[in-house]
Amino acid sequence: MDIITKTGEIWSENAIGAVISLIKESDDSIEAERKLTHWLTEMNCQLIAMALARIDTELYQIYKVQGWRVARRDSRTICCRYGELTYTRRLLQKEGKSFYPLDRKMGFEPRKHYSLGMIERIVEAVAITTSRSASELLQSLAEITISHQSVISLKNYAGKKAKAYEKALAEEEKVEKPTQPEIIAIEGDGIVLKNKEKGGVSEVHRLQVYEGVRENGNRTELVGLRCFASTCRKELFAMVRSYLLGHYDLSKTTVLSNGDGGSGYQFQDFERMVEGCLDHQHFRDCYHVHEKIRTRLSFCNKELVDHIIRELHRTDDIMKQIPVWMDTARSCARTEADLEEVDKLQSYLERNAPYIPSLSQRGIHTEIHLGTAETNHRFYSYRMKRQGRSWSSEGMECMVWVLTARKNKTLTAALLYHANGKSYKKMDRAMHKAAVQAERKIAQNVRSEAQKRKMRNYRPGCLEGRIGVYGASSSPMGRLARAIQKY
Repeated sequence: MDIITKTGEIWSENAIGAVISLIKESDDSIEAERKLTHWLTEMNCQLIAMALARIDTELYQIYKVQGWRVARRDSRTICCRYGELTYTRRLLQKEGKSFYPLDRKMGFEPRKHYSLGMIERIVEAVAITTSRSASELLQSLAEITISHQSVISLKNYAGKKAKAYEKALAEEEKVEKPTQPEIIAIEGDGIVLKNKEKGGVSEVHRLQVYEGVRENGNRTELVGLRCFASTCRKELFAMVRSYLLGHYDLSKTTVLSNGDGGSGYQFQDFERMVEGCLDHQHFRDCYHVHEKIRTRLSFCNKELVDHIIRELHRTDDIMKQIPVWMDTARSCARTEADLEEVDKLQSYLERNAPYIPSLSQRGIHTEIHLGTAETNHRFYSYRMKRQGRSWSSEGMECMVWVLTARKNKTLTAALLYHANGKSYKKMDRAMHKAAVQAERKIAQNVRSEAQKRKMRNYRPGCLEGRIGVYGASSSPMGRLARAIQKY
């Protein structure tokens, strides 16, 4: 039952009657809810379509003064959060250029069946589960029919948008620094994932920058956290360097860096990022140091290994104690292989001795506790690892940037971002002006009795049509089509 008239009025009696009919026609409560949801969605979409038609008319009046003329009217169906919307809008032309003003102001991108709000919902779903599961969930909960291939395509689209936005945000230089902390921390590590194209594995590189730690209930959270991740380490480090130089005055800041010592996460790599800072203190990640000690000294008793780890963070001079610890470990060796493990561990500890002392051992007093990069791996690894998951190079890169945008809470801004640095999807002054004019027109639309009688006898006829022109637009038929479709 169509309860919305062509004047845009909703008759409450008809609405109540329609609801009652749907409830009575249903066999059970679940079927009634399903039918009512579908009916309300269609009603909302009809209402929104008529509202957009009025706004499109007001927009045309604004652009008409600028010399734009109507080429034709086209209908379009686009899937939004409130349902599948079918509406009609004008195509304007001037000096060989053409565009749909309503699409531009509403942020409906060309050749996209989904609005940005709907894309955001789909991407949020695929960020926490597989594409097939996301497709099934969207169909079950939101009544959106979408294939898993389309879900992957939209995820890649959002990932590219997120990468462009995060890169622009990192390169944006803040004229006035919002805060200038005395100490900032940078941590980095990598995640190894299966790669479809290479048939082996690829590494996702991660870096995070934060300014401190604060209590949040029984837990703690990082202050000013900014995450970066990419499959290209060189590009990622350049992005983080731009972010640091643009958002902090490093000449007044002490930088604490933390890494596991692998390729790309050594002292020299962090030093290039924070060049010119007040002081740079680099740390070897204690989790990896402890794991290395336990692995190499697996033949020793647990009490000895725990004692070495405890003393490692108590002694003032690690280099003096390393030979003592290693001699004790050699006394527990039973085979030549055990002695080789001790030699390897001694070389590892001596090589990393400058970076092993903790914050308290170096006399640095701060609430920051390093090592959170490993914890934040879970946000990526839970989605991208295990269950036999493997990724193409493009899919891996896009998913990484989608997850990073969700972690930084910038996914919405990334979808609205345009390459020239403007959020062109936001409604501009012309859109607001047209909306205000439409609201005033509705408020002042008091009809006379004659108009109402005329409305009751109204016959809509053809609601939409187009004259087919199979020749030149300057032909008699082409001129007739332009004359009719202009209004």
